[in-house]
Amino acid sequence: MEKLSSQDAGFLKIESAHCPFHVAGLLILKKPVDAPRNYLRQLVRKCGRLNEIWPVYNKKLKDPDDLANAAWVPADDYTPERHVFFYSLPEPGRMQDLLVLVTRAHERPLDRYRPLWETHIIDGLSGDRFALYCKVHHSLVDGVGAMKMIQSLFSTSPRAKLDVAGLQDTLAGHHASHSLFHELGDLARNLMDQSRALPEVSGLLAHMGLDALLGKKNTMRLPFTAPRTIFNGEVDSRRGIGVCDLPLNAVRRMARQAGGSINDVLLAVCGGALRRYLLEQDALPRRSLVAGMPVSLKSEGEGSGNRLSYILSPYFTDETDDLRRLERVIEVTTEAKARLAAMSPTAAEDFYALVMGPAIVLTVTGNATRVPPVINAIFSNVPGSRDKLYLEGAELEALYPLSIITDAMGLNITVVSHAGKLCFGIASCPTDQPGIEQLGRLIKESYRDLQAALRHA
Repeated sequence: MEKLSSQDAGFLKIESAHCPFHVAGLLILKKPVDAPRNYLRQLVRKCGRLNEIWPVYNKKLKDPDDLANAAWVPADDYTPERHVFFYSLPEPGRMQDLLVLVTRAHERPLDRYRPLWETHIIDGLSGDRFALYCKVHHSLVDGVGAMKMIQSLFSTSPRAKLDVAGLQDTLAGHHASHSLFHELGDLARNLMDQSRALPEVSGLLAHMGLDALLGKKNTMRLPFTAPRTIFNGEVDSRRGIGVCDLPLNAVRRMARQAGGSINDVLLAVCGGALRRYLLEQDALPRRSLVAGMPVSLKSEGEGSGNRLSYILSPYFTDETDDLRRLERVIEVTTEAKARLAAMSPTAAEDFYALVMGPAIVLTVTGNATRVPPVINAIFSNVPGSRDKLYLEGAELEALYPLSIITDAMGLNITVVSHAGKLCFGIASCPTDQPGIEQLGRLIKESYRDLQAALRHA
């Protein structure tokens, strides 16, 4: 028996019927040319053994109704049929039909009386393709960890087979982390050790406050200063899922031309898309929306380990000019990264926890919508594989991350790079966000407009 950590229990306590707390990925794969007729049935059987690879897939809650004394116990009654599902799309196998099915699966909370994960294998996608929809509860793994687990199944060789026994040995010591809750917990447990970092964090917050008092526009925002939007109310059980792709090399060229980063271009593109969407809904606030954005503070060539913090950057949805929006984003993120990089690693990482900590507390206590939003929408860009990847000979064409939304944070845009593509996964609540499934189309439009503006600059 393994007692749940406070972080694990926290994710389970936050979860409700209208706010499931699982992270997921939607993978699009091309069948191998020589795939046998029972190819996917064989894959289903192998996926049914994923619990042999990852220990987190082979444990369940001892008593789901008693989280105060919750503990993990081995899932001795594990049956693959309850976790791995196989079905087909109706002809002609359109992407929009796939997204309808995946949306329904994404809406459903995981059964707490079983191991908290599912894998859906969906055949019949046009072009001799199929899809994998994989979801796992956040109490077991965070979003980055989930992506790493999924990618560990793949090989750079189209001839490689999924070797369950071999992976079991390779990944025996794998443990997933919980980034934000882990940091918050560490901060609380090691307060004395963190004391020297607090003046640095306080100094940064004071600097941000001074910028706000002086009316500076192109600077990082303080928490709870974002405008209230249709993304910041209470969410219900409905979900909207959108996906789209952008070409990585083209975005990289745009970033170099503008003197910014790939992330800067993507943030500006999303700002343009959100402006378009909110104008269509007659719901664009006068002040810019604010993005909650995890950033890496590691410099080029820096060794292993993480230096992560958080930037509250405007999306600049108040800016009408696409090129000027990008310039303003670059100004904000360049200054923010410089300020954070000048701090000690401990202080920079603690800033992340201190910024998002109130949002977590408000969500837990049910008060998230009673105060001004901490942020309007989450934006995250996660590096993926540069190489083509294969699963049982099937080429991975796209990997779309699908993350969590909560009350007061009802929009999540996450990007994963893969083999020359930037894959956008968009999670939302369509009840108060009509037509939000079209945000992927608007992202592409915003990208093309920014590209044209740079071409004529």
